[in-house]
Amino acid sequence: MKPMFRALALVALLLAAPLASAQQASQAQVDRLLEVMRAQETVDVMLPQVQASQQQMVAQLTAGQEMSEADRAKLEATIAKSNERIAEALSWETLEPLYRDIYAKTFTGEDMDAMIEFYGSPAGQKLLDKMPQLMQNTMTAVQQLIVPMLQQLEQDVREQTAAE
Repeated sequence: MKPMFRALALVALLLAAPLASAQQASQAQVDRLLEVMRAQETVDVMLPQVQASQQQMVAQLTAGQEMSEADRAKLEATIAKSNERIAEALSWETLEPLYRDIYAKTFTGEDMDAMIEFYGSPAGQKLLDKMPQLMQNTMTAVQQLIVPMLQQLEQDVREQTAAE
């Protein structure tokens, strides 16, 4: 029984070794990574895009509807209030602690050093420069896939409600 216990203890130690060597990321590493990744800039750019998407959605929802001046004013006030909430929720002051926590929980110190090296390199900076274009191209491609499905869903719902 003793040799088996020793073998199990040795296996447990060997399996735990990589976990023990994975050092938790320091706050300095998280700070540096967020800096080289331009996290705050990314967040600052995101807000107008989200607000523009909201405007577009409202325009689509109200397209073809005649609205009184009072109703239009109420709608605009609702949009303004929503924009304020979005701006607060997506501000760097709100998101920074979340980013810090997520990165610190997700990546080891070694991971952080590797990402800092990459994102600090010319290739990493070029990736960050191209990221908005990449995201826009991705969103366009995904919309081309989803819009027909949503149109089909809308037609199916209309047919279903007409049948009932």
